Amino acid sequence: MAPFPSRLVDTTRVASYFSSFPVKNCEYDALPTIQKALNSTIYSCTAPGTKAQRKAEYRHTNPAGNLFGLCFSLSEADRLGYTVQFIEFLCIVDDVMEDLPFKEACREHCFLREALSDGYYQDEYEAEPIGRSRKFLRDIRTELLNDNDPSSLVLLQTLDMSLEHRDSLDVEFLTLEDYIPYRKKNFDYEFVCQLVRWAMKIPMKFSPEKELLVSKYEHSIGVTAGLTNDYFSWEMERNQPTDRLRNAVAVLIKEHSIPESEAKVMLKEHIMKEEKKALELMHESESNKEDFEQVTRYLTALELFAAGYSFWCSTCPRYHRIQKDDFN
Repeated sequence: MAPFPSRLVDTTRVASYFSSFPVKNCEYDALPTIQKALNSTIYSCTAPGTKAQRKAEYRHTNPAGNLFGLCFSLSEADRLGYTVQFIEFLCIVDDVMEDLPFKEACREHCFLREALSDGYYQDEYEAEPIGRSRKFLRDIRTELLNDNDPSSLVLLQTLDMSLEHRDSLDVEFLTLEDYIPYRKKNFDYEFVCQLVRWAMKIPMKFSPEKELLVSKYEHSIGVTAGLTNDYFSWEMERNQPTDRLRNAVAVLIKEHSIPESEAKVMLKEHIMKEEKKALELMHESESNKEDFEQVTRYLTALELFAAGYSFWCSTCPRYHRIQKDDFN
């Protein structure tokens, strides 16, 4: 199947959107598919009236555009629903884990990973929040493996590795350079890259020559998207009760002994530099005389992912109208 039709978004009306990447949205035709997948995920992985469910529902109240319509507009129509389910599942898990002490969060991630193994079994914890998510993940795994598509197995293996490494370091980052590799891991970025490929039905791995260019581009987009999220989520995260504050603004404040207003300016400049690197790599792909058509399609999808995510972060109520009392 082809992707749902998408339209260019007029970003000039949003002063807070500072990316030069164009934004597209496929929700106009894809919204029923997106909403069905969202409902399935939210109400399977969270219990009625819980903080996790309220946060999940609030995440999708952005009048400027749906998160998934903005970020995954090149996904094949028959795989967009799974894409929504995977990403929303990870968002819910993140919401739950950030409220737990570090060691407990690590144990819960291990518990989730069992759903991706052959040794999974149903147990008495299934009605609890993490048990709900574990069963949901197991059901998706069963569906995908029944199709006997090797790329689905690669995708699930990448998800397992992502769950193993996310939020796995209990350290204080002293420099932005040290923080960035962690930020990409905690953003599930390697999984996101594989999910984009899988959803577009393009190779999960290109030739070594092509992968060299692709890996550089993936890095720049990962840095751009991850740090953009930090930029816009800082006001929400700065006062959260947690034993581990993970945000580039906090890192820059400590690294350079500067106030947060200066740290945000510095972070924005770093994001724009990384975006410029990505644009240069895109031009290199487009000018290549060899068969780089699928590579360019993939890089375009990543650009649209970063653009859509940046636009969503710059407009969503979650980061701009923080409803503290609703989520206590």
